[in-house]
Amino acid sequence: MRKYSLMLLAMCFISIGLFAQVSRSKIKETQNNHFGFGYLYAVDLNNHKNNTFEYNDSFLSHNLPYAKLELTSSSFWGCYFEYQYDFYKRFSVSTQLKFTFRNNTYDFNYSDYSTMILKRISSTQEYNLLLNSLEIPIILNYTIPMSENISWNASLGGGLNFNLSQTDSSIDGKLNALDLKNKTYHLDFEVLNDISPFIYIGTSFDFNCNKHKFRTTVAYTLFPKDNYRFNHYVKGDDMNSLLFSSPFSKNYLAISLGFFW
Repeated sequence: MRKYSLMLLAMCFISIGLFAQVSRSKIKETQNNHFGFGYLYAVDLNNHKNNTFEYNDSFLSHNLPYAKLELTSSSFWGCYFEYQYDFYKRFSVSTQLKFTFRNNTYDFNYSDYSTMILKRISSTQEYNLLLNSLEIPIILNYTIPMSENISWNASLGGGLNFNLSQTDSSIDGKLNALDLKNKTYHLDFEVLNDISPFIYIGTSFDFNCNKHKFRTTVAYTLFPKDNYRFNHYVKGDDMNSLLFSSPFSKNYLAISLGFFW
């Protein structure tokens, strides 16, 4: 009887040990997988002239048609869902579904010289533009623990941007003068690439709380190709079309706050 009791006790210890080992493995496996979501605020880092344009001032001195597109207000934000896998010690890889929304408001100013009243007349129209997109990056992360609950991450990656904007915004402006009545001052927006690559560089801090963590991130996203373009032309009976194109991208710096579990 004592022999069977010892065997049963040994089997219990072995079972408990195996269960604990399996439990630790499952916990470890679970901790290797992280799911999260977050929000970001972004700042457009493009040169101002890439988002706007104006003719040389010599057009004014020579009494030629003149136009200027000026950015007056802009909002740029987004949200994302992220999956991160810790595959080796301090290294992890993550991917995101990131939606970005940018709303720009411009003033489209155009003017021309009237030979009848011998002075330049001008007009201004407001121009609203939505630049929305879906970004899917693959990011490699390297983590350095700073304390028991805080760690620092350096991130580098790239991905594809799927444009959600449409080429349908345009303005056909007119100037109120008899000798300029047949002139049209046209402005439109054009999507150059529906799908384009980008490079992602970021740094972040993780604040761990039990099995969850909060992450603050500062990241720069670079687009090697221009994704959009403004087209402007002046057309009239006494002149051929004058075309001015201004291509631009949307390189930006983003600050985000995320929650992972």
